[in-house]
Amino acid sequence: MEKKKFWSYENKVVTLFFFSIGFVFFDRLAINFLIPFMQDDFGLTNAQIGMLASALALTWAIAGPLGGYLSDKAKSKKAVLAIFILAFSLISLMHGLAATFGMLILLRMLMGLAEGPVIPITQSVLVAESSKSRRAFNMGLTMNTGNAIFGSILAPLVIVALASAFGWRTAFYLTIVPGVILAYFILKVMRNPKIEPEQTGTTEDPDIKLSFKQIIGNRNIILSIFIFSFFMIYLIAFQVFTPVFLVNVKNFSEGAMSIVFASFGLGMALFGFIVPAISDRIGRKPTTIFFSLFSVFTPLTILFVNNIVLMSILVFIFAAGMGAGGLAMTTLPAEAVPIQYAGIAVGLTIGIGEIFGGLLNPILSGMAADAWGLPAPLIISSIAALFSFAFSFFIKETAPAKMKAASDDIVKPA
Repeated sequence: MEKKKFWSYENKVVTLFFFSIGFVFFDRLAINFLIPFMQDDFGLTNAQIGMLASALALTWAIAGPLGGYLSDKAKSKKAVLAIFILAFSLISLMHGLAATFGMLILLRMLMGLAEGPVIPITQSVLVAESSKSRRAFNMGLTMNTGNAIFGSILAPLVIVALASAFGWRTAFYLTIVPGVILAYFILKVMRNPKIEPEQTGTTEDPDIKLSFKQIIGNRNIILSIFIFSFFMIYLIAFQVFTPVFLVNVKNFSEGAMSIVFASFGLGMALFGFIVPAISDRIGRKPTTIFFSLFSVFTPLTILFVNNIVLMSILVFIFAAGMGAGGLAMTTLPAEAVPIQYAGIAVGLTIGIGEIFGGLLNPILSGMAADAWGLPAPLIISSIAALFSFAFSFFIKETAPAKMKAASDDIVKPA
């Protein structure tokens, strides 16, 4: 029996997309860690800092579906992906040249336009190029774990070190380097996927034509949008307001607060691929139902647990819910339609989720905090996770292994 090489094309693409998506979130979150270095130069108020995050979320929400549609129609997905990666890397560099708050807002909006399409493109390619037995694993490893390692763990360490040593403008200048390298390897290694009938998720004919109304009306697409939108409300409310709650209400030190968040980041990195891998074996529906419940308890842990060690352990465990969020974000919508529509399906889910979670939620949760105190956003976060859990019960199963098993049960020899 011939031994399979580790560096198969599938593994090369997974590795390439792991770094590509990781770098997207590295760039997206870099400004959060550079704000303390930039604040005096621009005289930023807290409201303006929030506007910088909302500006990017707005254009990311628009660009996600449009980029997914473009990638589905483009003859060369790899060329489109390389262009977007080079574009957002160049825009990141231009942050270092910004002289006014207005210029920063414009650059954040341009950044969202360039970054938004990257996830729909990469995930639609993975649907085509992944083995059926590890499709969700590949998507989870690139999306969840890449995001966690680069955005939550490496970004604060590397960006702060660069800004401390060379200044915040130089830190932005240097972000162009990995972008150029990634674009080169995408053009060199990646190939444009060929759609075969056996690669499709729930539809067998890869030549079938669907209207936008048919795509948006698909049951699992609707459910993915609801689940992911509530998941984003949970996640953003938790990430934005937990630090100030721990420091201002529970009187934790900044160091203790960072330990709690590091625990969450480590859990996200680990469970980000373990949970999708489990779904490859037992199915998308039971996995999403079980692990989405974990997210309900993450903000409740912050509210009701006072011991930092116990809090960090529980937050690490409950970060397993991030794996369910990743399934709703990419795998479920991608498998809900014929493979040639995977990009627009993922893009729609991400775009609408960004509007509720990234754009509206920080504003409304902040208003709730002003009206009822800092516990309010954490309660909102937990309730939103509960809604994600509830909608998970209505998912239609799409995991290839489970679909084959069901088919085998139905089609039996006489």
